[in-house]
Amino acid sequence: MKEKQLALVNATILTMDEEASVVEAIAIDGDRIIARGNRDDVMSALATDALVYDLGGRTVLPGLIDVHTHVEFIALSRHFWHDVRGLDRSAILAEVRSRCEQLEKGQWLVFQGTFGQDLPSKDELDEAAPHNPVAVRWTMHKFVLNTAALTASGITVRTVPPVGVRIQKDETGRLNGVVEEGWDLVVAPEPEPGEFAEALEESLRSLFLSNGVTTVHEIGRSTAGIGALRSLAAQGCIPRIGLLLTAAPGHQPLISSSDFAFHGLGPGFGDDRMWLQGIKIFMDGGRDGAYRSGVVDQNAEQWGLLTRLYPTLVGELVRASEAGIQVCTHAIGDLAQEIAVSAVERVHEMHPQLEHRLRIEHFFNESRDTSRLERLVRAGGIAVPNPGFVFAEPDDPERRQPPGANKYALKTLRDIQGIVPGNSDTAGAQPFTTNPWFTMKCMLELKNKNGVPINDAERLDVTSALRGFTTDAAFATRQESDKGSLEIGKLADLIVIDKNPFDVSPEAFDTITTLATIIGGQFVYGSLDEYEEAQ
Repeated sequence: MKEKQLALVNATILTMDEEASVVEAIAIDGDRIIARGNRDDVMSALATDALVYDLGGRTVLPGLIDVHTHVEFIALSRHFWHDVRGLDRSAILAEVRSRCEQLEKGQWLVFQGTFGQDLPSKDELDEAAPHNPVAVRWTMHKFVLNTAALTASGITVRTVPPVGVRIQKDETGRLNGVVEEGWDLVVAPEPEPGEFAEALEESLRSLFLSNGVTTVHEIGRSTAGIGALRSLAAQGCIPRIGLLLTAAPGHQPLISSSDFAFHGLGPGFGDDRMWLQGIKIFMDGGRDGAYRSGVVDQNAEQWGLLTRLYPTLVGELVRASEAGIQVCTHAIGDLAQEIAVSAVERVHEMHPQLEHRLRIEHFFNESRDTSRLERLVRAGGIAVPNPGFVFAEPDDPERRQPPGANKYALKTLRDIQGIVPGNSDTAGAQPFTTNPWFTMKCMLELKNKNGVPINDAERLDVTSALRGFTTDAAFATRQESDKGSLEIGKLADLIVIDKNPFDVSPEAFDTITTLATIIGGQFVYGSLDEYEEAQ
């Protein structure tokens, strides 16, 4: 049965189109926008039985788009692991002891911490949990294991780390339990498929839909998780999902470089609820494993964790681009970013007319100047920084990595590139970044968790922050013809919020509340029943 048409009227509709038009009414037929403007114009486009919601001046925006996140890890940390973020070392150890008392010997425990947290050492975990494997994660990039977890995972002093992984040792050559970029080595049990699907749905509903996110670009972790997301997407109960698959070597690789043409499974594979967005490549590690020029004079074991050389990356980017597949390359250190930018330039030299929009993730979180960014933009690439990371920056500038870098130069990035794509990029360490209003607050303030300004001169304005999660995000994911702005013919993905962002101070931005989230003309979160006009 055909769904009724609907209209939102007497609203403040921020269309986010090129003219920054603000209209009072919008009409939806099926999954598309068919009219916008004043009430009379919109109502004339609808049948007499259309549903009409008088919003009393409330604000409407395009559905928000997250261009980079890790939903599977979010669901694991939220539902199956134990949250110790914000706890000190002694409190974490008390939690470990308490949890172990409830388990049989040999049962696993995984705890989720956060950036820069003072976590227990292997020896302390051994004392607290002598008979249970325990993993405590700072982030997806770094964690500490006790002896039982190392043994269960087969990690010894003789283990040769895979490419891009570091198994740390102390000064005596003993394992200290810290592993970088090696979660794939850990044999912690997976949740039951049904339970995991429920956890994914709850996480997407509570953290994304409730905050107005209508499209999520997920970096897949497992075939089981992808299967669960496909089933949920078919039910229409979660945001639209653009799937990225990691190419080996890298975290949770699901394809190899030889699969880059996806054997025909390129652009257009899937449907508008879940599709194959592209490929994720890890060039280096996280903050501690970033491939930086400042450490190459040290022992090679202390270098950043480079996964591939320049010729390899060029070959991967060329094959993917020729197949029409977008690639998002993780590169944090300056040397890793140089390799990535040079590879994008090579693709552009070979195919100067190709609009590849190859992305470099984490680019411009730190910078020395703008020359490398300017090269990337000239070559048709896109820098995707992570404004939410500013929250975890140390108070002391000397402790920020790398020393002396210009951090989160968002205004400069927007001036040169024209866009600042919005994203949460969390795998459980900072789940609050899934709320775009929190991340927009970070864009507007550029302050850390203690309120210390990190880079006042580079703060964005409200329009730029909103565009980050609408038009900028749509362009960065090659979907601007369907999403990002409320225009006739585009998908009817929109949200109703309780405040006009232009009337909200930066420090209160994360108090903006979503009243309703609509995807393809269907309500997927909240309700507007109280605003419905009688027919």
